[in-house]
Amino acid sequence: MRATNFRRPVALLSYYGSEGNAIAKRSVKRENGCGSVYKRSDVRTRPWVAVAPARYVADPVTGRIKAVRERLGSFATAREAKDALEEFRRAPTAKVNITFAGVYEEWSEIAFRTISKQTQDNYTASYAKFSSLYNETFRELRTGQYQAVIDYYSAPFPAVKNNGSPKLDSTGQPAMSKPLSFSSLSKMKALLTQLYDYAMQNDIVHKNYAAFLTLPRHEKAPKDCFTEQELQRIESAVGSVPHADSILLMCYTGFRIAEFLELRPEDYDPMNRTLTGGKKTEAGRNRIVPVYKRIQPILDAKLAMGGETIICNEDGKPYTPDSFRRRYYFPALEKLGIRRLTPHATRHTFATRLSAAGARAEDIQALAGHEDYEMTANTYIHQDIATLRRAIEKMA
Repeated sequence: MRATNFRRPVALLSYYGSEGNAIAKRSVKRENGCGSVYKRSDVRTRPWVAVAPARYVADPVTGRIKAVRERLGSFATAREAKDALEEFRRAPTAKVNITFAGVYEEWSEIAFRTISKQTQDNYTASYAKFSSLYNETFRELRTGQYQAVIDYYSAPFPAVKNNGSPKLDSTGQPAMSKPLSFSSLSKMKALLTQLYDYAMQNDIVHKNYAAFLTLPRHEKAPKDCFTEQELQRIESAVGSVPHADSILLMCYTGFRIAEFLELRPEDYDPMNRTLTGGKKTEAGRNRIVPVYKRIQPILDAKLAMGGETIICNEDGKPYTPDSFRRRYYFPALEKLGIRRLTPHATRHTFATRLSAAGARAEDIQALAGHEDYEMTANTYIHQDIATLRRAIEKMA
């Protein structure tokens, strides 16, 4: 006898589990074609289930028309299940059961067309932290599940190797990684916000549960810049300490590290001796920075390498920001005996030296690529005592 696939209608008063055992449930009677709401007796948490109205499709093999009923999710109360069903009826979607991973794949396919490689890498790294949610139905996820992931990475957590196996310390015990920085946790929340924007645009959900996430309290670390003595030490080491020249270029051009490493030979105008680059903000996009005469020979030497980018490997290929930081920038500072300031300190150095030299506020703002001067003044300019004293003495 030919076997047939039989799917029990959701309106039946029994439910057959994975073991084939009948599990009693209570159904809420609704009009035909309006979907179903029922309660599972085998589930204590979120026992109420909402099922969308049947839609009819052709079987790709037999060509026969069959009814397909999509499960909208599980809920704590009958009222929540009914509300979900009503919401679906108002804005039906074919992506009822799309997973967290599915939403990310669809969103990234579109979003990655217009964002920088660095931003893509940030989102990819954040996405990896949510691996426990990949197979969860997106519309069933709630703030608590996301918060659990955020809290996990807000404290020391087990370190793992690239292959996913746990790292061990010298005693054979599991090694622990430091909690993620506030910046990394913020990027995780930003990714969720992007996914919810996409899901709401496509009627997959109608509420952004990422908006209710709580990040750890963030105490901003004081920013700093290179001192005059440190800058002189960097300049003196050009030619003897690898990449001291690149650090000096950053201090005199003010580009962010990603912008600096993406500068191409065609971004240099030899007639006017200017560099054009930048992209993070509207004010910073394609800004023009004149080349200071003391660093012109360094820039000329970099251009003579003929690489894809001005700052490049020996084979002419560009560096990634992460690789440049770890393998070249910090080792160079260590050899020079200079404090371990981040590459962003070169921007602070750039703005501070412009201000100390008496540059106009609007010029510093334009060269740094900020939307307003308040950001430049409050965050990027760090005057030393001698500079402030000369400013006071001008009142005489």
